[in-house]
Amino acid sequence: MMQPEGKGALDVATRFRAIIVFPAAVLAFAALASCGEDQGTSGEGSANAGTTADTVQASQLFPDNFKGVCSGASVSTATAYDPGASTHKALYFATYRDDLMDQSSSLPGDWTVRFSPDSDALRAVDLVVCARRTAARQVKVCDGYRSNGNATQNRVRWHTATYELSVREARTGRTLAQTTLEATGSDCPMFMNFDGDSDTVDAYASPSDSAVADFLRPHVTR
Repeated sequence: MMQPEGKGALDVATRFRAIIVFPAAVLAFAALASCGEDQGTSGEGSANAGTTADTVQASQLFPDNFKGVCSGASVSTATAYDPGASTHKALYFATYRDDLMDQSSSLPGDWTVRFSPDSDALRAVDLVVCARRTAARQVKVCDGYRSNGNATQNRVRWHTATYELSVREARTGRTLAQTTLEATGSDCPMFMNFDGDSDTVDAYASPSDSAVADFLRPHVTR
């Protein structure tokens, strides 16, 4: 990751955070050295516990299960959206390169829920917010990036962008509201990833966290 010398700017590369999913702990059952009726009872209890754990793990929801909602897909095991409910939980996906990436950590903490390997926490999600980039305009070329203190020929083509912002019901995929948002940030990114020392890459302004929150607020607060 390279940084331009003497330039302060939006950290575009680090806006996109990868979620590392750790598998649930494997349940190990020790054989019980008992006999008669007690042994049979213990065996049944272990089998039932294993079946329950396997069922929960198989049905567990992950953030990527909700990405299709931005294209009208549904998540049948998500919470049904009730506009009169006292609490709501949302996930947020925004365009990164040619795909959508989970950006839920940029929402207010009490509006979203984090994945947990120990529970099916994402089943509580009832809303999905989508920021899909629909247009972009190159406004400058950024240079001066250094690698390990050495100057490089790397450059960034910086774009402002237009986004289609929508909020949808997680369970049905139905659109509740939609708008167009202009991302006009003009600062060169302070950090960028390059494959070599003479690459030119594209980067795009993103919707501000406050703009996304203002759009979502009527659907999560009363």
